[in-house]
Amino acid sequence: MTELMLSDWMITFIHVCILIVFVFGLLCFLLRKRYIRQLVGLKLMLQSVSLGLILTGWEKGDLLLSQSMVISALVIEAVVISLALTMIIRMARHAQNEQDTLQNVSANEIRTDD
Repeated sequence: MTELMLSDWMITFIHVCILIVFVFGLLCFLLRKRYIRQLVGLKLMLQSVSLGLILTGWEKGDLLLSQSMVISALVIEAVVISLALTMIIRMARHAQNEQDTLQNVSANEIRTDD
């Protein structure tokens, strides 16, 4: 296996890119009002952390530990994202059912007033 050598400015650039992706994800998570967009922001943050773990493991020469941490993080991330999507779908259905109920009630009130 060949050893990959990067210059110091390239490693710094990669760290800055990881930080920028994390900040974009954080801003998306905090500033967006729609839940799906917040979930995308959360996903961006988690992916940047995974990339940072891999880069740190590569720099320290301990890729096995960093890869196992990233695999564990990906499994946890998949569970969190799936639970969040399930909750978002249920909230949307509940809101739709509530709106339909209100429309039916108001339609019945109009009919009884006539």
